[in-house]
Amino acid sequence: MRYFDINAWLGEWPFRSLRDNTPDALIARLERAGIGSAAVSQIEGMFHRHPQPANEKLAVAVAPHPDKLVPIATINPRFPKWEVDLTRCQEDLGMRGVRLFPQYHDYPVDGPEGRRVIGACRERGLPVFIPHRVEDVRQRNWMDPGRVVDLNQVANVISSEPEATVVIPNARSLASTPLLNRREIRDQSWYFDLSLAEVHYVLHQSVDRMTDLAEFIEQGGEQHLLFGTHAPFSYPSAARVKSAVLPVNAETLEDICYNRAAQILGL
Repeated sequence: MRYFDINAWLGEWPFRSLRDNTPDALIARLERAGIGSAAVSQIEGMFHRHPQPANEKLAVAVAPHPDKLVPIATINPRFPKWEVDLTRCQEDLGMRGVRLFPQYHDYPVDGPEGRRVIGACRERGLPVFIPHRVEDVRQRNWMDPGRVVDLNQVANVISSEPEATVVIPNARSLASTPLLNRREIRDQSWYFDLSLAEVHYVLHQSVDRMTDLAEFIEQGGEQHLLFGTHAPFSYPSAARVKSAVLPVNAETLEDICYNRAAQILGL
């Protein structure tokens, strides 16, 4: 089984140490878990008003590892001339997707800024990554806004951009997501990853409810799953365990762990 991590990071998190988070260290960390390659973004980009210097840094960092690390740009649609950054990231730096951080750059994802940038990415054939969260809000630093993205807003913009590809890493409570419950977008190109999804959700309350991922799959959600680790914030092996217990056949598991990501990113 091949594994492609759709959700990994390089750089520095300002609120706690992520230890050695260089490209070589990340590759070694993933390889210990049997993961061959990953899509990566630069952490600093979510905190910069103008993320382009972080994108430039990312491009330099991944250049020696073209078979291992696939760069994903960060764009802030509230910064003037973000379109210029988008063009450079795709055409000059070879980036294969765009990450948006509405909760850090302070705009509603289904507002005019979010819709414009997602529309621009759709026109360019670039998938859009909108992390539901980065850290658990219960452990946030007091300087971190600690907000999650409203999945109803994500569903709204997917509905208005039916040809866009949208990935929502780091989501939880998948079985009750409005994306699956909104029938007009049920079969569109939107995806969750395994990184923070719960196999044994609300375990502390009832062992009869240890079924979040299973319920999501039972409702037809398997076509919307991707393999992702959220490394180095999370241990990569945790996602491997989740993939090993998914109630899907071998062909679907291969799609989740590798094939879908390869198609989305044009690998």
